[in-house]
Amino acid sequence: MTHLTFCKPIGSALLVSALALCFMSPITAVAQGVPNVDRNRLESELRREALSRAEEQEERQRLDRERRQSKRQPDISAVPLTGPQGGPCFTINRIDLKGYERFGYLPKGYYRLLGTCASLSDIIAVLNDINSHYRDLGYITTRAYLPEQDISDGSLEIVIIPGQIEGFVYAGGKQADRRIKAAFPTKRGKLLNLRDLEQGLENINAPRSAKGKFQLIPGEKPGGSFVEVNVEDGRRFHAGLDVKNTGFETTGIAKTTANLGVDNLLGLNDQLSFALTTTPFDDRAEKYADSVSLSLSVPFGNWSWSGESGASRYYFILPGINQSYPVRGRSHYLTLSAERLLMRNQTSKIFAYGGLKLTRTQTFIDGHEIESQRRSLTIGSAGLRGEHAIRAGKLHWDIGAKFGLDAFSAYVFDKSIVDPEFRLIKARVSYQQPLAGTNLRYKGTLVGQYSESILPGTEQFSIGSWSSVRGFHEDTMYGDSGIYLQNSLEWTAMKRPDFELTFSAGLDAGYVEPSKLRSWSQDYLVGASLGAKMKFHEKVSLELRVAHALSRPTRNPPNSMPAFEASRTVGFASLTMEF
Repeated sequence: MTHLTFCKPIGSALLVSALALCFMSPITAVAQGVPNVDRNRLESELRREALSRAEEQEERQRLDRERRQSKRQPDISAVPLTGPQGGPCFTINRIDLKGYERFGYLPKGYYRLLGTCASLSDIIAVLNDINSHYRDLGYITTRAYLPEQDISDGSLEIVIIPGQIEGFVYAGGKQADRRIKAAFPTKRGKLLNLRDLEQGLENINAPRSAKGKFQLIPGEKPGGSFVEVNVEDGRRFHAGLDVKNTGFETTGIAKTTANLGVDNLLGLNDQLSFALTTTPFDDRAEKYADSVSLSLSVPFGNWSWSGESGASRYYFILPGINQSYPVRGRSHYLTLSAERLLMRNQTSKIFAYGGLKLTRTQTFIDGHEIESQRRSLTIGSAGLRGEHAIRAGKLHWDIGAKFGLDAFSAYVFDKSIVDPEFRLIKARVSYQQPLAGTNLRYKGTLVGQYSESILPGTEQFSIGSWSSVRGFHEDTMYGDSGIYLQNSLEWTAMKRPDFELTFSAGLDAGYVEPSKLRSWSQDYLVGASLGAKMKFHEKVSLELRVAHALSRPTRNPPNSMPAFEASRTVGFASLTMEF
């Protein structure tokens, strides 16, 4: 075990007094004798740890959401009506349309027969147009037909039989249980809409262990159908292990995450996940960074409810001129969120979401709390997001707002310049497109944030990491507003059932708006990267990347943040295993 020897020890009371006097906001407490460069280093380390935890949590939630998105079941085909060509025609002076009332509006196209001499094939074409109209809206079992009639008097009657649900059953005849009732945003007696069935199928397939599909069975009434759901459930428990070098020299570079998940614990297509992250390869007497989280997500029709709670702690030694300072930090958070599907069609989905997050953080030097670093924040969020299929490409967008609330014992040190009731707007757009005729795929992500508030560290915008501008790790640029663009070109060199090899190249750029509090010799970063990823049997993946900083702050003008001094070239390695 390493023993620390303090050359000039001072008393606890003196230390606390010195911390309060010398450490200005946002770090307003540090011992006398620690030079400005070390105060800056402590501020940088604390902010970097906070930003890293916030980014990892956001990235984990986004990946979980993407994993829950199932492949759309193909539309159920319908055979158009046909009839003999030619034949006698009849002048149509009036059209009586019946059965459309449940939809609340008239279908398109039927009126084009008015004032024309229509043959049977012309009338059948209109019926097909009406059926196509409803089909495009998702009402795939709604049909228009001609009752027996005499149209020689110039009047035509068209009857629409609305397709409706007569019930849900499992394959094999088992009656629907709460799992099915919770999954589908519709019920017996409602109009049958394919979009509702697709949404229910996605909810059933949300757990990793579930593979579901459905088919329609003719009902007992005209237009009626039973929805037969066939679900194949695999192992409910799943586990994983992830090792990667995204940590920092101060608290440990190699981070290991073990996770455990349980599907359908409540029988509502729910997912319960537990994750533990630590730095196991470092001497814990010198440094460590640990975190633990527990999350639960429950889809319910067009809604999705989720909650997550977690805690983290870290420890490192801050060297000084005359003595070293042991620094400890801990934080806790609780997040509750809800999301609702607003619109869905064949190619697009739009959601609205909102949430509430409570965070509590504390920092200690030599066992004494730095009061100015105590944060009790209550953060609300709301926004819209969408998913769109554009030919072979996929477009995802998200625009939302975050705002600090004076609720649930929110607290910020009185002399802190941080605004606890901050406001910010953040937007994210990502697009991926395979290049026709090749094994290449383009992926682009554009992220921007704007705020006129002085934000707490966890809500600041930062660039210079593997998730923003690649080519940076120990050095980052941060502020209240900014934007970055990440571009990647991927090449699938080999793809077999038991092995997949992908190479990638990237070019990124980002900008942070300078402020009176902080600015660098330049306000932008540019970086490039190369990488390779291997997958084995869909259970093990190994990813290796290298990135280089093409442009970064290299000068130290007066009243500016220090120039970037870490290596211009950084590497990334990740090993992921699923059990």
